[in-house]
Amino acid sequence: MKFSRVWAMPNKWTFKIRPIQSLLQRYVGQGDGWIDPFAGQNSPAEITNDLNPNYPTKHHLHAYEFATLLDGVYKGVLFDPPYNLSQIKECYDGIGAEYYKGWNLDASFSKVKDVIAKKIEEGGIAISFGWNSNGFGKIRGFEIEEIMLVAHGGHHYDTIVVVERKVKMVR
Repeated sequence: MKFSRVWAMPNKWTFKIRPIQSLLQRYVGQGDGWIDPFAGQNSPAEITNDLNPNYPTKHHLHAYEFATLLDGVYKGVLFDPPYNLSQIKECYDGIGAEYYKGWNLDASFSKVKDVIAKKIEEGGIAISFGWNSNGFGKIRGFEIEEIMLVAHGGHHYDTIVVVERKVKMVR
C-alpha cells in the first residue's frame, strides 16, 4: 500500500485540488467507464449524478436511486459525498432537498456503496474522499492500494483520499 501526505490549498470542489487532480489523472484518465454519484461541477467520470439540478451532470437523483438505476459493469467509481451534515445542508438545502438532524450519514452512504460495489468490475477502482479512510472496504471486495492525506493548513480538516482495487466479486 502506498501512503503519501501532501499540502494543498483547500477547495470546495475536491477535484480541483492539485494533488487530487494528479491522482485522478493517474487512475481515471478521461473517465471512460467511470461513475460518480456526487459529481458536483468538476467530475472526470463519464456517468455523473448530483442532486442539484444546476450542476452539469447527466442525472439529478438521490445517490441511492442513481446507484440502483446503473445498468452494467464499470471500471471505477468516484465517491465524494458531503462529508458531514453541515455540508449536506449547505449543498442541498437551497434546492429544496429535505434536511434533518436525524439523518444517518454512515448508514445512508453505506447503502449507496453496497449497490455500487456490485457494479464495479473485478480489478476496477473505487476512489473515496472524506475525513476518514473507510473507503469501500474488504466486506465489499476491495483492497486498499493507496491513501493520500491532503493537508490544507490552518483550521481546515485534511482531505483523505482512499484508492481501492476490487479484488473479488461479492454478491
